[in-house]
Amino acid sequence: MSPPNNPIMVEAGSMANRCSDIHYLTQDFVVKIETDSSAAMPYGLGMLSEWLQTALGASGISQAELSRRLTAELGRSIDRAAVNKMTKGTRDIQADELMVIERETGWEAPRTIEVPLKGYVGAGAEVIVLDDGEHDRVSAPRDTRPGTVAVRVRGDSMYPAYESGAVIYYSRHLPPNEMLNKRAVVQLADGRIFLKILRAGSTPTTWTLQSLNPSFSDMEDQVIDWTAPIDWIRPAS
Repeated sequence: MSPPNNPIMVEAGSMANRCSDIHYLTQDFVVKIETDSSAAMPYGLGMLSEWLQTALGASGISQAELSRRLTAELGRSIDRAAVNKMTKGTRDIQADELMVIERETGWEAPRTIEVPLKGYVGAGAEVIVLDDGEHDRVSAPRDTRPGTVAVRVRGDSMYPAYESGAVIYYSRHLPPNEMLNKRAVVQLADGRIFLKILRAGSTPTTWTLQSLNPSFSDMEDQVIDWTAPIDWIRPAS
């Protein structure tokens, strides 16, 4: 019986093509830092580590046994500590290692990562949340964190920072003071969500949301539930 599909991952590609397939195409994704330069965001391979944990559990292969098989197959030492780091997403899984793991466990690695599309960034940089009960999904970078969601820019409310059609990915919720003077996804106390630059307000418990598009006024002295840094940006195609 074939292993069940992971709903987060869309699998494709034959074993003969796996070595090239697993070099996922991340060049279309950039992260916008405060200097407006683009840089790759090399954090842990969360969803690949989830796949490895599932593959080991379903196949009954222990980390120690996988270490032994990888070492024997590849002719280099891959100890249990390295395998443990793979399962935690703190060590990359090399192309040849991944092919061995697929063969030994019978579980094919994800070809494409998909995450929920939470909504659209509309007028005034407000996120219009999809409420139809089933979020659309969009492709995401290989290094996507578990829990990541995306929003798509619609219209010119974010111009010139982001063009209509750009997809913005975020995952972590942080206290506002950690995102001061940075671009962030922000949820206000009233539930509305915006994509703004966070500035200090007139009191210690309020914040000003500065618009990226100068055509829109700033939102002064807002009470914030949470902020989230932007992990990745996929430019408009």
